[in-house]
Amino acid sequence: MQTQIHRISEVTCDLEVEATAEDIAPDLDAALRRRRARTDMKGFRAGKVPLGLVKRIHGQEVASRVAHDKVLETFHAEIIENGQYDVIGRPLLTSMDYEPDGDLRAVIRFGIRPDIALKNLSGEKIPRLKREVTDEDVAESIGQIRKRFATLVPVETEEITENFQVSLDMQRLDAATGAPVIGEKEEGVTFFVHDEHLQEAIREGVLGKRAGETCVVDLPPEEGAEGPARRYRLSIRETRRQDLPVLDDAFAEKVTEGEISSVDEWKSALRARLAERWEEQANGLLAEHMVERMMDLHDIPVPESAVEQRLDQLFEAFAARNDGKLPDDFDLDIFREAQRNAASRQAKWGLLRDAYIEQERLEVTEDDLDAWFDAAVEGREDIAAETLRRGYERAGGLEDIRGRIMSRKVFARLAETFEIEDADPEAFEERTSPNPSSILAPN
Repeated sequence: MQTQIHRISEVTCDLEVEATAEDIAPDLDAALRRRRARTDMKGFRAGKVPLGLVKRIHGQEVASRVAHDKVLETFHAEIIENGQYDVIGRPLLTSMDYEPDGDLRAVIRFGIRPDIALKNLSGEKIPRLKREVTDEDVAESIGQIRKRFATLVPVETEEITENFQVSLDMQRLDAATGAPVIGEKEEGVTFFVHDEHLQEAIREGVLGKRAGETCVVDLPPEEGAEGPARRYRLSIRETRRQDLPVLDDAFAEKVTEGEISSVDEWKSALRARLAERWEEQANGLLAEHMVERMMDLHDIPVPESAVEQRLDQLFEAFAARNDGKLPDDFDLDIFREAQRNAASRQAKWGLLRDAYIEQERLEVTEDDLDAWFDAAVEGREDIAAETLRRGYERAGGLEDIRGRIMSRKVFARLAETFEIEDADPEAFEERTSPNPSSILAPN
């Protein structure tokens, strides 16, 4: 067995593997005998099929597997165990030339971690969204909750307003003649007039109308399509008025399931909840902008193997979200190409993150893990922190928790290093528009 390493770039190498037929013969013979033991063929006792016949029928398949395993074993021994290279990502078998009883030549391409010299971040300014909760914000939140508890009262004679639910039929009309288009009628279309997703032409068309009346509206072409407006006749079938519950202490107690007994106390709790939610949003945006700035400051080579590994992870996450059931028309090549830019950026951030962790000597300690599980069970009486931790350990999820804790440490340290400047929503929008897309990896 002979090997050579060829440096393709700063972060990419090829391992060339060559082996003679004599080198592979023992492994191939052993694999064929194992296959023979599992072969059941008419006219022969189980496991007693002549080895030559097994080789003739299954030789190509068995030989390919033996050669593949031999190449991977060589890669592991020569590259991984040797420790000369800091391998990153998924190695790729780029070529393999082998036929049964012949010589083997194969090439495995692998990525190596680049040397990264991190820049001094002091003086680098990052905006942080600072937003105060106003009385209007609290009132809007209460209004949304009241709508969820509203009752719908059927009405026939009242004019439609923003707080109505409407059910109507939509008949497509020929724009030139006004005649109904056969087969293009939707019946029983129901919506709230105040729905922000409702087409404005429909909203304007029904406002002020009553049940039993009609109106004609022009809708723009469907998204992505070209052509003239689409004309419809709307026939209003039913109208219901949305009556909001009275905002009093009884309603506050009902909404909070008895935890709060007055409107004033409820407003204070909502204010605190909004402040907490916006704080989380601000921290998330801050993390994204720190990542973006780190990416801008460091032009580093990213091994293709690291990108491929991220693409694998993105596909696994996509499949998991769909319970492993992919659409009938799913095309893996199209998916990977569409996600390649995101995978490349995630791979780059992963390299920078690792370099920063090493530079700052950050680590996740047992005390960190204990604190995380203590916080996870706070206020619960059904499970203890140690029990929850053992569950994660058995499920193999402890490394995921370590990754979350490390991410918190990384962003906390970056926030201490960058010069963070609070900005109100308007100033924040001016400094960050267009908003960067999130490239934060799961851990």
